[in-house]
Amino acid sequence: MTKKLGCYYHVCVVLCLAAIVCSPPLRADDAWRRPFDPDEHTVVLYHFDEGAGNETHDALGDNSLTLRANKRGLWGRRDGFGATARFERKDDDPNLLVGPANHDKLHLRNCTKAWTVEAWVKYEGHGGLDSGRTALNLCGTDDEGFSLPTGLRGGWSFGLHSKSGKGTLDRGITPWARFMGSPRGKDPNHDTSGILLPYFSPGFTDAQPVVITNNGWHHVVWQFRYRDQTHFFFLDGKLIRRIQLPIQDENRIVVNDAVNVGVPFVVGGFPHSQNPPFNLKWGTFEGQIDELRISSVMRYAVANSLGIIRQTLPDAGINISYSAQLGTDAARGDVTWKIVDGRLPRGLTLDSSAGQIHGTPHTSSPRTACTLEARDESGAIDTHRFELTVAEGQLLTESLPPAFVGVGFHAELNTRHLATPLRWEIVQGTLPAGIELTVAGSSRHSATKGVLRGIPRSKGWTPLTVQVTDANGESRRHDVVMKVLPKTLIEIRPDQHTVALFDWQGPDGKLIPDRMGEASHTLTWTNMGGDRRVTWPGRNERFPQFTGHGEHGFASAGKGLPKLDFKTCQQEWTLEVWVRRGGPLQAFGGTVRGQHSPFHFGHVCGTYDKTKKGVWELYLSDMESTDGSMAPGINFYGAAADQALEHLDPWHRPTGIVGNRSTAGIRDTEWHHLAWQYAYDQDLHELFLDGRLIWKMQSPDGRRLVNDRAHDAQFSVSTRLTGYSRYGGGFNYLGEGNFFGQIGEIRISDVRRYGR
Repeated sequence: MTKKLGCYYHVCVVLCLAAIVCSPPLRADDAWRRPFDPDEHTVVLYHFDEGAGNETHDALGDNSLTLRANKRGLWGRRDGFGATARFERKDDDPNLLVGPANHDKLHLRNCTKAWTVEAWVKYEGHGGLDSGRTALNLCGTDDEGFSLPTGLRGGWSFGLHSKSGKGTLDRGITPWARFMGSPRGKDPNHDTSGILLPYFSPGFTDAQPVVITNNGWHHVVWQFRYRDQTHFFFLDGKLIRRIQLPIQDENRIVVNDAVNVGVPFVVGGFPHSQNPPFNLKWGTFEGQIDELRISSVMRYAVANSLGIIRQTLPDAGINISYSAQLGTDAARGDVTWKIVDGRLPRGLTLDSSAGQIHGTPHTSSPRTACTLEARDESGAIDTHRFELTVAEGQLLTESLPPAFVGVGFHAELNTRHLATPLRWEIVQGTLPAGIELTVAGSSRHSATKGVLRGIPRSKGWTPLTVQVTDANGESRRHDVVMKVLPKTLIEIRPDQHTVALFDWQGPDGKLIPDRMGEASHTLTWTNMGGDRRVTWPGRNERFPQFTGHGEHGFASAGKGLPKLDFKTCQQEWTLEVWVRRGGPLQAFGGTVRGQHSPFHFGHVCGTYDKTKKGVWELYLSDMESTDGSMAPGINFYGAAADQALEHLDPWHRPTGIVGNRSTAGIRDTEWHHLAWQYAYDQDLHELFLDGRLIWKMQSPDGRRLVNDRAHDAQFSVSTRLTGYSRYGGGFNYLGEGNFFGQIGEIRISDVRRYGR
């Protein structure tokens, strides 16, 4: 995960913490033992008391929340509670209760500070399902990785799971949940994913975990508290698990921003990627569910004695007003706070009655430590040691997205820990014609961000030095390059020279057709799911988000396709693509010294496979780079052993660099246009970056490219294949060299398009 908990709290120091302080848990006592009555904190409540028909209704009367059985409803009965919803477990699940898609209440978007999801369940299966793991989804909007055709994933699920990952019912099953945030063009790590699974992060409050081991009725609860990013699980009125994010090596937090995901709310199982039927047998609940309620508050006490809520204090800034709210669990009466060891940075004080750290620090201080004590009216005491940093101001923006001739441009310049108002200026270089530097804010006196905006009139690369000066006279500057590209590049379109074009705009997130109409060229999602499509700012359409761990990518259904192997390009060709590389570390995969593997090399597209018998690939790599930037490159293997042309890139072959070495690589995570051109008559290879020629070489290694492709490899995007990928079946990926980031349009042409 690219976001750490501290970064989450840095967003707005003064206002954020006061806004997210959650309400204290309600004193529920034994109310959970009885049918629920709706109250002011109830978001949705299903009693399942209909007992017949195919619908069940929200007890608060919101007709938009009505659930309908996939085909037919099944009902049970419980003494004292009335009718219940009953679920079987079949390949085609007719009785799954399906609600609306992307509904604010059912996506928990109404629960901005805390939530409670709870239900009564009677599991009537035997555990040990599928591959030996008990996984039963009670309700949620998560599709279990089998993304629906809408593509963009984001949702939650609440269910039961074996505590060991391999258990049967006699070993016990326990409440479980997860939340998938919406990527929105960023690393998809702001979510809980599978880290709340009991075998991944146990978090049990007792040495001997309390679990379900029978087919009786049980009350299960999942509570979440934004304030300190803590999840709580209850079974039959007892707190059994407590998991606070981030946990070791998993710096993920919950961001409740799942928008436009198109996933319906489902009770009794997961929705399947097919539309319909709901034939995902894995994860379907067997048994009965009753009294399903979602609340916008934590209803159940999470501590028996006074305890300081563990949280990391956000950084402060020099001469910037600061406020951070502390809190406790299970306090009796008012709480009094004091410092018992250490001190706060100069300029900050602790309000002993309000539990608030506030003030204005005047000097930087790295990691000042102090121990705080909380005491309630009963005399109970708890202490916790905090560290607080007064940070230097920063100009965060280090790069700019591409602009296009004649197209409106808008880019914000962001800072951290600088006192407003901010004064912005270009101290070196001249803005391209049509672009101006303004400020964001109601007035210059409240200016917080710089804004570059306008309509550029001509293409070119313009080096600039941007400087910001805050209200205290502190200045920060960065060197950036503003690239104005031809308007024709903003969207790559088909024409008479187009051999193949993939723009990811097919109706299905798993099947991406060739815009030229070649059915055999259709790309399929290699892990049988769907892509997470994310919007490129400035574009109305969406491109896929990859995570760089080998299982995420696309491959053509056909093998040895002449057009995708360049066999139909007899004189010359151009391969071009839009890419947005990921950060320095891959989101998933192996770890190095506790961190995820560095991103050094990524397969963008091609027919590369393990045999290397007549394959090609376009890649990004920082291998041999002196500054760590990633440059485009090509590997091309003819059918014969002596026809390999490897490492056709600026770093491995610097003699081919055209112009300045510093402009041949990518150092940022902006979108970039890459192109590889080849001419048979000259035996000339050329690489372009953002419309500019950066590298060329004739007859590398003294050998001509031989396009005698005898191999039957599949064309793949992002993922290197060692075998064949089949939609709806298995796949075999190489597991190395996979691209981490986003990939936009890919076009193969039978002419050289650039630099002529």
